[in-house]
Amino acid sequence: MTAPWEYRDPLEPLLAAEVSAATLMEHVRTIGAWERESGSAGEARAFDYIEGTLKAYGVEVERREIEAYISLPQDGRLALADGAAITGLTHSFSASVDALAGEVVDVGDAQPEDLPRAAGKIALIRGLATPGKAWAAERAGALGQIFVVMDHLHNMIVTTIWGTPSPDTAWRIPATPCVSILGADGDRLRLLLERGPLRVRMTTRVRTGWMPIPHLVGELAGRGENRFLLLSGHVDAWHYGAMDNGTANATMLEVARLLAARRDALRRGIRFAFWSGHSHGRYAGSAWYADHAWHELHRRCVLHLNCDSTGARGAIDYGHLQGVGVPSAFMSLSGLPTQDTELSRAMQRLVGSAGFPWWWHTKDDTVDKIDADVLALDTKVYLASALRWLNAPVLPLDHRRSARSLVAELEAVQAAAGPHFDLAPALDAARTLVERLERLPALLAGIDAASPRLETINRGLMRLSRVLVPLAYTSGDRFTHDLALPLPPLAGLQRARELAGLDPDGDTFKFTRAALVRERNRAVHALDSATSVADDLLDSRR
Repeated sequence: MTAPWEYRDPLEPLLAAEVSAATLMEHVRTIGAWERESGSAGEARAFDYIEGTLKAYGVEVERREIEAYISLPQDGRLALADGAAITGLTHSFSASVDALAGEVVDVGDAQPEDLPRAAGKIALIRGLATPGKAWAAERAGALGQIFVVMDHLHNMIVTTIWGTPSPDTAWRIPATPCVSILGADGDRLRLLLERGPLRVRMTTRVRTGWMPIPHLVGELAGRGENRFLLLSGHVDAWHYGAMDNGTANATMLEVARLLAARRDALRRGIRFAFWSGHSHGRYAGSAWYADHAWHELHRRCVLHLNCDSTGARGAIDYGHLQGVGVPSAFMSLSGLPTQDTELSRAMQRLVGSAGFPWWWHTKDDTVDKIDADVLALDTKVYLASALRWLNAPVLPLDHRRSARSLVAELEAVQAAAGPHFDLAPALDAARTLVERLERLPALLAGIDAASPRLETINRGLMRLSRVLVPLAYTSGDRFTHDLALPLPPLAGLQRARELAGLDPDGDTFKFTRAALVRERNRAVHALDSATSVADDLLDSRR
């Protein structure tokens, strides 16, 4: 008997054959005809179109307006002492300034050892304007930042705050201006720096504040249970955003069309969530939903499928990523072959992507960049993924790999910490969990749709997710959002790696060790809780 995660729904080949490249491209051409800044009239037209299309397919739709903290960049430029001007881009959540004057200092890639030289000056930084670099430069005392990219200017968002700021995070709203310029202009500034001190004047205009944005969720109810799968994607875009994210909106609409026609065959429900505030509010719409639908997501959501940037011309690479504790898949689906380019390297650091194309986050993200055949293929992948989670009697949650990866990470952290900190309690708990989980497949292989233990099994598998996902992928608080910065697994224990380089008699060492004891307790508690759930599942066969 096949394992739950090997389940293939009989509807897959039937519905895959009905995926229409023509319908998909019609959606892309319609949505991609409007510029869609968060809260704009063009975005509202796109939401009108999506709402009307879903209703025509028979999907129940709830549309509302929410208030969000949005930042819309308008103008970014530099003026040189000789009167020459350099036109660039400013970014969402950059500060607005009028002719801020300062001396320029080249800090390369903005490594920690180089940033102190930027204090009281304007930092010239190589690479994309990322939240981490902008924040580090500001904290080092830079008056502003000039980011030098190569051939294309990519719209970015430089706040480190995920979703709407809170009193605890509002102090991190950027207070300094950021401008991105092309590589040739950066070379020009570096040449001038070689001749002596260089002063420039920065001008940035960014409209940041509260504004209403649309929020739409469509739903098909399941016939067998009240759990649901969440399929989501943002509608707002930089410029026309045909790939990012018009194609993903088209994919979602096509999946909705095909599943709505077979709604009586769906064991679980599916929600189609269309966000605003993603590009200009650091995920404001999805963060709002995570906050306001927290209880439903916690109790009933089996999986979050994120839909972003499908159908890119030339795409051949496929990958996926992994809180409320809901497991997730697909940061972006198809990518161009990994290339050793500045954009590819930056995107791999940011999101683990195979690499976004050169037109990503530019005015050139237009319909001519879309391959209808790739878009249809991507849509089939989403459709198949949705069907397997909607209809598999046993939820296809295999926690063994996650548990094994936790053991491997704990071993690596312990090796780095050496004798300075003991992770044995957490390692023992993790290894015990792995042993229990390795016994689950034999149990699950005997469960089918008619089994009286089915509900107990699925409830236990979801409980495992709610324990292990926050432990592995968040800093610990399931009710707030981590910063929009890269977060390593078991984030709270990573400081153990620093102990070997600290003075054992110093305050920093002892403060760090005290914090690590608490983090170790959190990890042991979570791992023990997961083991208890696994034991309950194993006992359910009796």
